[in-house]
Amino acid sequence: MSMISDTQRAAHVRSRVRDFVLYIAIGLAFVGVLIAVARSSVSHDAFIKWGGLAFMTAVLFGYFISKSGQFLREWKFWALTAILLSVHLAAFAVILTHVDEWKLLWFVGMAIEYPVFVFFRSRLPYPSEE
Repeated sequence: MSMISDTQRAAHVRSRVRDFVLYIAIGLAFVGVLIAVARSSVSHDAFIKWGGLAFMTAVLFGYFISKSGQFLREWKFWALTAILLSVHLAAFAVILTHVDEWKLLWFVGMAIEYPVFVFFRSRLPYPSEE
């Protein structure tokens, strides 16, 4: 006898299919943006700065959110994430507007932000404690 009912199995399959379709849609949208930028008059330097910021921010915050499963239903987590994102974007906007040359590889430095995010997330009450 199976521990998972047919209804649960069907819901799981629908969830996986939805996730797969979303991944494909996000990938196609990303490729579309790349094609649009390549055909536009955006300079290579601006594309590296702002495109790199957008991509690496999505990677950083996507990873942070994916590793925060127990907090996803908590408004305090989302408020913290919004504050962290605002500070992150404001700091990089100031940096990128004041430097003449920015290399794409330099965005790897964003990795030092992740432990800071985890530190602040660890200060939130666990959902089971409330």
